[in-house]
Amino acid sequence: MSASARSRELGARIAFPVGLFVFSRLALWLLARVSLVLETRLYRPPFKYPGLAGLEAFCWWDCGWYVGIAQEGYTRAQATNFFPLLPLLGRLVHELTGLSLPVALVGIAQVAGLLALVVLHQLFRELADEEEARTALLLFTAYPFAFFQSVGYPESLMVLLTALAVALSLRGRHGWAGLTLGVAGLARHLSLLAGFSLLYQQLRARGGGVRALLHRDVLALLLPPLITSLYFVYLWRTFGDPQLWWKVRAQGWGGAWAGLGDWLRGKWAPEVGLYVVVSFIPGVGALLLLRRRQWWVLAAFTLPLMLVLWTVGLVGLGRYSAAVWPAFLPLGAWLARRPALRDPIILGCALFQGMLVYFFVHSYPIN
Repeated sequence: MSASARSRELGARIAFPVGLFVFSRLALWLLARVSLVLETRLYRPPFKYPGLAGLEAFCWWDCGWYVGIAQEGYTRAQATNFFPLLPLLGRLVHELTGLSLPVALVGIAQVAGLLALVVLHQLFRELADEEEARTALLLFTAYPFAFFQSVGYPESLMVLLTALAVALSLRGRHGWAGLTLGVAGLARHLSLLAGFSLLYQQLRARGGGVRALLHRDVLALLLPPLITSLYFVYLWRTFGDPQLWWKVRAQGWGGAWAGLGDWLRGKWAPEVGLYVVVSFIPGVGALLLLRRRQWWVLAAFTLPLMLVLWTVGLVGLGRYSAAVWPAFLPLGAWLARRPALRDPIILGCALFQGMLVYFFVHSYPIN
């Protein structure tokens, strides 16, 4: 195949995810920009907006912690709850471009979000047909809390790097898959649960059994925890306690460890109930991954992840559930066979997302 033919093929392959990214991000930016012009009052203004083209409107709440870490480093124990990859990249972009740190962090989320859609589209096409893959990508992008892929949070990095790790594993590139997942762990530690997918793929490729576990490629599964542990080594050298992030999260973040059981027994803010209800969308998708054998490699990651989120992720369950990307493949496959439902459901999710974006850019406590 000639270079021009390969270029055309690549262009055709990425046209849909790139177009979806451009359309969805423009819609989010316009909504945020217009809403801030029409209604200037903020729920809680920690710093001024709009910054570069209004991008600072997507840097509220935890994004402020990442800004502080990128600016000052880990000078406070409470900051250790936030893993280092995003603030490190934010500082690098800030130094190279002169952009403000909030804009740099949001910009990183955009780049990671674009690459994530490209990787997910290709991965979904390998595990389903084109129409199912496209519908899954549309649903993933329209999911009510998917706007967090555009916020100065590490969610988009987690999606990109875990999806890339799984894709590399499916191609037999186990060393690169382990390395990629290790970097993902430095963005969000829950990324390491994708190691179950990498393990499943290795076992499947070699027919399972004890002998499969003795293969040299299994050593690649040690890379994710080893690379992620670099952060714990840093905490030990800096604060004298490699478990400081765990202790801080348990003691200083209120209901950070709360789960569905706590929600049923206690009184929580109305938005937390919304997180729980909406989280059952990817929860159902996680279960539906068991319907096709070729999807089991994704189920090995998704089912444990949803279980962890429902157990200890109540306060941030909205944005956490938006990062459970494998769950949208079976949901998309189901909708692709029901065109009468597909467009209304995707449009309804997108409109719901727009309402949440309005609240978020006005600094209401949406997580």
